[in-house]
Amino acid sequence: MRNATSTRPKIIRVIDKYDLDGIGDEMVAEWTKPESTRRSCRELAEFFNIRVLDAALREAGIIWDRSLVEECAAIIKDRDKSLTGFDLDSRGVDIDEVGEDMVSYQSIYTYLTEYRDTEYEREINDIHSRVKSLRQIETKAETIATGIISQSVSHNQVHGAEPQIEVTTECICETCGSNTEMSVYLQNGGCPACSQSR
Repeated sequence: MRNATSTRPKIIRVIDKYDLDGIGDEMVAEWTKPESTRRSCRELAEFFNIRVLDAALREAGIIWDRSLVEECAAIIKDRDKSLTGFDLDSRGVDIDEVGEDMVSYQSIYTYLTEYRDTEYEREINDIHSRVKSLRQIETKAETIATGIISQSVSHNQVHGAEPQIEVTTECICETCGSNTEMSVYLQNGGCPACSQSR
């Protein structure tokens, strides 16, 4: 494995660190296939992480069948399951380091769209459609809530001037805990705060 430069995006550093030359081109090709055969960013993240583990194993002189590598990669990524029985640390594989080098589907999306300048038109249109639907739902919720408040004010159940109602849907990132409007979250392909840290 090569040394990685910390200032570069994580996925670029990992590709270089594990000598995964060509994997970027593979992921671009898989992501831009026709709808029926293309791989999603989640599937590509699994594919990428399996290749990372396989490279780490081979560096330590360990060659496993693909199914075993897939099983082990899933356990490492999960972090909640035990690797008892694999006995990798004693064989020269730093599981914690490998786990840190694994990437999320957001990282894959950012890599494909920002660093490889790849677009998948159907996906872009789908996102626009979902954001539009979300805003329609929020507008409907605002209308209903405004009606409820107006009735309450007119019946003297709520005192003072009638408030302005705004409805927004927020996503709370499980990784960093930040709140982001769902429309922004969708258009960004994930948490903006986490995207900036990659």
